[in-house]
Amino acid sequence: MSGFLHTASARLLVPVLLVIVVLFLVHGFLSFRATSQEWTSSVYAYARKFGGLVKRATNHGMLMNRKDDVQYIVQLVSSSPGIEAIHIYDKTGLVAFSHDPAEVGQKVDMQAQACVACHDKSLPLSAANTDRRTRVFSNAAGRRILGLIEPIENEPRCAEGGCHAPVSEQSVLGIMDVQMSLEPLDAALADARRRSLALTIAVMLVVSAATVAFVYRIVRRPVMRLVAGTRRIAQGDLDTRIEVNAKDELGDLAEAFNHMTADLRQAREAANQWSEELEHKVVEKTAELGRAQRQVMLMDKMASLGKLAATVAHELNNPLGGILNYAKLVERVLRDEKLDEAGKQEVMRYLAAIQQESRRSGDIVRNLLLFARPVQARLASVKLSVIIERSLLLLRHRMDMAQITCEYRPADGDDSLWCDADQIQQALVALLVNAIEAMEDGGGTLRLTVASSPEQAELVIADTGIGIPESSIAHIFEPFYSTKEKESSGVGLGLAIVFGIVQSHAGTIEVKSEPGRGTIFTVKLPRRTSGESKAEIT
Repeated sequence: MSGFLHTASARLLVPVLLVIVVLFLVHGFLSFRATSQEWTSSVYAYARKFGGLVKRATNHGMLMNRKDDVQYIVQLVSSSPGIEAIHIYDKTGLVAFSHDPAEVGQKVDMQAQACVACHDKSLPLSAANTDRRTRVFSNAAGRRILGLIEPIENEPRCAEGGCHAPVSEQSVLGIMDVQMSLEPLDAALADARRRSLALTIAVMLVVSAATVAFVYRIVRRPVMRLVAGTRRIAQGDLDTRIEVNAKDELGDLAEAFNHMTADLRQAREAANQWSEELEHKVVEKTAELGRAQRQVMLMDKMASLGKLAATVAHELNNPLGGILNYAKLVERVLRDEKLDEAGKQEVMRYLAAIQQESRRSGDIVRNLLLFARPVQARLASVKLSVIIERSLLLLRHRMDMAQITCEYRPADGDDSLWCDADQIQQALVALLVNAIEAMEDGGGTLRLTVASSPEQAELVIADTGIGIPESSIAHIFEPFYSTKEKESSGVGLGLAIVFGIVQSHAGTIEVKSEPGRGTIFTVKLPRRTSGESKAEIT
């Protein structure tokens, strides 16, 4: 029901039905009021005629002063159906004649309804209008009574008999008050009211039903067809055709919907055709792109391999060249059979250089293998503070020699990790060494801050060294990339190995640096990882 009230049919029907109800109610009310006024006027006219008839019937008896005849006529007439009472008053307010003989001779109040009209000196009673000479009141039984006052004029015949004063001195001799019951009129009006109301309601229902049927047939049914067709079109059924045979705006709207549906169907067919062609072209281009991508990846691999080979060759060329040169020098010295103590010392120096260069070549190859094929981590529960203290102990002397101040702030509470302690220490030492080397020339401050949460541990290593150029930050974790100028400082595998260790522990490493002001490394390691064992390192 609530849904119907929001439809166009309801918005049209409700005002129309309200107008119909109001019009019929107003028409019924006005019609009944007109009928009531007409019937009331008829009753008043009948009452006036009846009063005039009674007055004429008693006129002769009054002229002849036959009071018994007048009383008899009054009683006879008052016994007629619908007559409640008849009174004839003289000018002093005495009841001269009455339907009830017991009332004859009684004096009435001059302000009574029957007397006030006669004794109003502002207007003669004979000139008073009908409304002033009639009154409607309720008797003791609660029934409505119509009272009619008829003046009894002084006629010349009355004055000639010597009973009354001349007409010029006294125009009215008395009044006659006729009271008639309005019960038949009220019953007729009540019946007319019921019939009028029933007829009004019946006609109103018939007209309303006809209006509802008209709106349903002319408006709602075509609109519902339009709505249903629109919903099918919205669901993708573009073969829908809305059948509305009306030759009005709704018919034009249905025809426009049908044209729109046909256009949409053609557009969908064209779109499907284009989609199929596009899909076919996408498949072809995807295949071409895949081939091109494989070629690019192959070229990238070859370029990376070439870069790696060139880097390794460059890194190994210097120590191998040194080994070759020192070997030739040893060979030249050994050809001389006479070796004094100085010659032996020189050979020993050459052999030491060969050992140093060989060790350096081995370190390069070993670091390369460690980067390319990391060893399997041995996970155990270990306190991060223990790893940090061991690492600082290893580098304490070097920091003292470089006049570097170390500020270490451990974590509050438990800082245990599930990790490979050796690998984490290796990564930490590499980061500390980088920080120390960045401050070796002028000293500085090394800050270590640890923050621990239930999910992870965060280690921040900050130095006040020379910093890293912005253009180099994106490459510092690449193998063989180094910002150090001294050849003996390293081969560019330290941060690459650190990155690999952190990743193998499902952690992250971030770097922020500003040239001339220092570098900050932030390492975040989860406190728990998969494959935990019950071993524990303290």
